[in-house]
Amino acid sequence: PETYGEDPHLTGTLGCAFVKGLQGNHPKYLKAVATPKHFAANNEEHNRAHCNAVISERDLREYYLPSFEKCIVEGKAQSIMTAYNAVNGIPCTVNTYLIKKVLREDWGFQGYVVTDCSAPAWMVTQHKYVKDYETAAVLMAKAGSDMECADNVYTQPLLNAYYNYRVSDADIDSITYHLLRGRMLLGLFDDPEKNPYNKISPEKVGCKEHQELALETARQSLVLLKNENNFLPINPKKIKSIAVVGINADRCEFGDYSGTPVNESVTVLEGIKRLVGDQVKVVHAPWVSSATGYEPINKSFFPDGLKAEYFNNKNLEGTPAVRTEEELYYDPVNRPPDPFLPKAPMSARWTGDLLPTVSGEYTLTLKTDDGCRLYLDDKKLIDSWVDRPATDDKVLVNLEAGKRYKIKVEYFDGGGDCFARLYWKAPDLDSRDRINLFGEAGKAAKECDITVAVLGIDKSIEREGQDRYTLELPADQQEFIREIYKINPKTVVVLVAGSSIAINWIDENIPAIIDAWYPGEQGGTAVAEALFGKYNPGGRLPLTFYNSMDELPPFDDYAVKKGRTYQYFTGKPLYEFGYGLSYTKFNYRKLNIASKQDTINIQFSISNTGKYDGDEVAQVYVQYPETGTYMPIKQLKGFKRVHIKKGQTQNVSISIPKKELRYWDEKTRKFVTPSGNYIFQVGSSSQRINLQKTFAL
Repeated sequence: PETYGEDPHLTGTLGCAFVKGLQGNHPKYLKAVATPKHFAANNEEHNRAHCNAVISERDLREYYLPSFEKCIVEGKAQSIMTAYNAVNGIPCTVNTYLIKKVLREDWGFQGYVVTDCSAPAWMVTQHKYVKDYETAAVLMAKAGSDMECADNVYTQPLLNAYYNYRVSDADIDSITYHLLRGRMLLGLFDDPEKNPYNKISPEKVGCKEHQELALETARQSLVLLKNENNFLPINPKKIKSIAVVGINADRCEFGDYSGTPVNESVTVLEGIKRLVGDQVKVVHAPWVSSATGYEPINKSFFPDGLKAEYFNNKNLEGTPAVRTEEELYYDPVNRPPDPFLPKAPMSARWTGDLLPTVSGEYTLTLKTDDGCRLYLDDKKLIDSWVDRPATDDKVLVNLEAGKRYKIKVEYFDGGGDCFARLYWKAPDLDSRDRINLFGEAGKAAKECDITVAVLGIDKSIEREGQDRYTLELPADQQEFIREIYKINPKTVVVLVAGSSIAINWIDENIPAIIDAWYPGEQGGTAVAEALFGKYNPGGRLPLTFYNSMDELPPFDDYAVKKGRTYQYFTGKPLYEFGYGLSYTKFNYRKLNIASKQDTINIQFSISNTGKYDGDEVAQVYVQYPETGTYMPIKQLKGFKRVHIKKGQTQNVSISIPKKELRYWDEKTRKFVTPSGNYIFQVGSSSQRINLQKTFAL
C-alpha cells in the first residue's frame, strides 16, 4: 500500500535513517530493536499467504534486496522480519538462501530473525510446503528463523522435534544466542540506571518537539505536481472566500498501521481556518458520495442474455456448468433455491454484450462478496480478487448509445455470505444538476472565489491484505471533481494517498495540484501553509506516476527489466520519478567530477533565480558503460535537499561510493563494477537533467 518508493537507493537511505532513529546512537545500548520487513519481495497482498515470487538472482540482488542491505550493513538493524510469500519456491520463513547466504554470510547480520505472524503455520495450511508443524519447526530452526510471531510452531512442535532428534542442541543454542543478544543490547539484564534510554518518560511522546517534527515532516513531504500560470500560492488579500470540500477535507487519513496520535490532529479544513483567520471566509461542505442513483443493469441492456459459467472451486478451473441468464444477479441466500448453482467455495463467469441506449458517462458498479473482476471490450477495469465482505467497486466509462460492448465478469465465493450484482448510474436525462448528488459542495464552490478539493484514497483501498486494482481515484471522486470544476475552474486539488494515482483528467484541467501523501497529525497545517505561500513545497516523487495500468507489466511478473520503474520504463509517464515543482526557479551550473580512492565526488552549484526562498532536491543519476548485458536506463546514486534563499547560490557536493556502481554478474554470482565511460547526470528529476558529464573509471 504505502511505499517508500520504487528505487532501492532511496528506499534504503530512508529505511536506514528510520533504523538509526529507532535504535539510537549509544555505544552499548539500543533505544529499541529495529525490524525491517518484509524480507523479501513481499509485493503481492491478495495472495500473500501462498504467493511464490519467481525472481532471477540478478533482480533480487540489484533491485529487491539492496534496501534491506543498507538497513543491515549501514543501519546496523538488529532484527529482521521475513515475509509470508515464497521466493523461487521456498517460503521466506525457511529460505536458507535469503537467511543464511544473503543475510548472515554476505551482509554479516548478527541480530535475530522473526517470522511474520502465522507465517510458520501457513507453510502447512497455505503454501502446503510441509505436512505438519513439527516439520515446519525443523526447517525454521535449520534455516535460521529465531522467533515465531504466534505460538503455533515454536512451541510444542519444536519441542517434539528436539525430542525426536530432528533439531540439535546447536540449533537451539543459535536461536537462543540471537534472541538473548537482542535483550542484552536493550539492557534488560543490566541495572536499569545504566541504560540512558530508560530515562525517556512516556510524557515525551507527543511533546512540543514531536509536534514540530511532525509539522516539518509534513512540510517537506509535500509535492507540488502542477501550478499553471502560478495559480499558487494564494494571496489572501486578493480573495474574500474559499471553499474546502472533498472526502479528505475534514478528516485525517493516516494509512494502515499508524496508531492514534496523542495530540489533536489538524485537518486541511482546520489548517486553512487557523491560517486565514477572519481574513478570508472559509466555507465547508461535508463529503457526500454520489452513491445514490445506481440501478441494476436489467435484461433489456443484455440483448442476447449472459452466458453464465459456474465452477465448483474458487479459481474458475475445470469444466463449468453453463446456462444463459437474463442479467447478472447472484444471491443464493435471498433468492429462491436454485439447484443449478454450486456450493461454496465456487466461482462464476458471466459474458455477453452490453447495449446502452443513452450516450454519455456511466458509473459501473460491481457489488460482490467476495472477489471479482470486470472487463469491458477485453480491458480489465476492476480487479479485486480477494476474500472480503460485500463491497462496491466502481469505474467510470464513456458509452455510446446503440453500440455493443463485450462484457465479462468473474466472481468467486469463498464461503459464508455471498452476493454479486452489476449496477450502473446512467447519464441523467432530466435537467437535474449532478453536483446536487454531492450535498452542499456545489453550492460552496459556486459562492467562493477559490475551491480546495481534498481528494484521495484510504484504508478501504490500500491496506494490508489487499492490493489496489486500479491506479485511478474512486469513481465518485472522479465525478465529483469534474462537477466542481464546471462550477468553479479556480480549483486546487490536494491528494491524500500513500502511493501513486493516475489523475490524468485532473492534470489536464485543474490549475494546481499538491500531493500531500498521508501527511500525519500536522498535515493540515502544512498543506495550508503551502497553499498560501507560508511554505514553499519542495518534495519530490519517490515513484513513477503512470498514466494507466496499461503501462505496467502483470502484477506477478517480478522482472524489473520489463518496463518497471524509471530504470526500465521507456514511455512518458504522467509524472516521472523524482518530479516536483517549486514556487521559485533554480539554475544548475559548474559540474565537476573527481575520483578519490573509494568515492566519486560530484560537485555543482545551484542558484535560486526566482522570487521565493525554497528547497531544491538535487539528484545524481548514472548511466553505465557497455557491459555486454542489459543495463538500466539510469540509476539514482545520490541526492541532497538544500535550502536556498532567493538570489543566492549554493555549492553542492554529493559523494558516491564506487562500490555502489555495480551490477550482478550472473556467471560469477558476484557484484561487478564495470570499467569504461560513465555518464553522471545531475538534475531535479529523473527526466529533468540540468548537467551531465562523461567520466572514465
